[in-house]
Amino acid sequence: MKYWFTFLFALGLSACAQAQDTAHYPAPIQALVGQGLVIKGPLPAPAGYTGYLGDYGGHAVPVYLLPDRKHVMVGTLFDASGKDLTQGPLESASTPALDEATWTRLGKASWIAEGATHPKRIVYVFTDTECPYCHKLWQATQPLLVGGDVQVRHIMVAVIAPQSAARAAAVLDAPDPKAAMHEHESAFGHSPIAPSKDLPAATGKRIEDNNALMDSLGISGTPATVYKDAHGKIRMAVGMLPPDQINAIFGK
Repeated sequence: MKYWFTFLFALGLSACAQAQDTAHYPAPIQALVGQGLVIKGPLPAPAGYTGYLGDYGGHAVPVYLLPDRKHVMVGTLFDASGKDLTQGPLESASTPALDEATWTRLGKASWIAEGATHPKRIVYVFTDTECPYCHKLWQATQPLLVGGDVQVRHIMVAVIAPQSAARAAAVLDAPDPKAAMHEHESAFGHSPIAPSKDLPAATGKRIEDNNALMDSLGISGTPATVYKDAHGKIRMAVGMLPPDQINAIFGK
């Protein structure tokens, strides 16, 4: 879906600006920023044009300053043969880098580990306690973790339901978080782990930080699996995975 059409429509409805240092931008770009667009960085563009990676409501928006520097356009550029000059650069510019710094950030998140105690492989899964697909993935991986060399680290987030944060807190703050998570997932839909009545501030902050990490990686839904392939390259897979991919990522 081309989210910039939503942005164009919204320009006529909102004049709410986000705080940005816009002094160095040309006037047409400043005008869009004044209407709610966030400039995230440069975007490759044809000669004479200046491209910007914009963000509106969490969606990537391609913005092009025309050669006269007095006009701006939002949308897709095509060349004389009809080739899309926007989509590829937009995806590359808006996709967060999955590098060792990312892997380190994942390791510092608030997670619950299951599987191998001394793993040869580590897999991170962004998990919401109320997410049925997280539950399905959890079920599918359990047999593969028995006696294996993989450790799964569930990064607990709250994005699905009003009780997500409170139940995630109850699991994280349990005397044995791994056991609490197992109890919850084993009886999904009838969980014996009740949401915390009063969400402790410190635990709430841990969950908020996990949510922010998830957002920074461009992940919009759960479950989301982040792992290293056989060549050590960091990969990401969002949603319930097919059996062959589950076996490849979580298997012995």
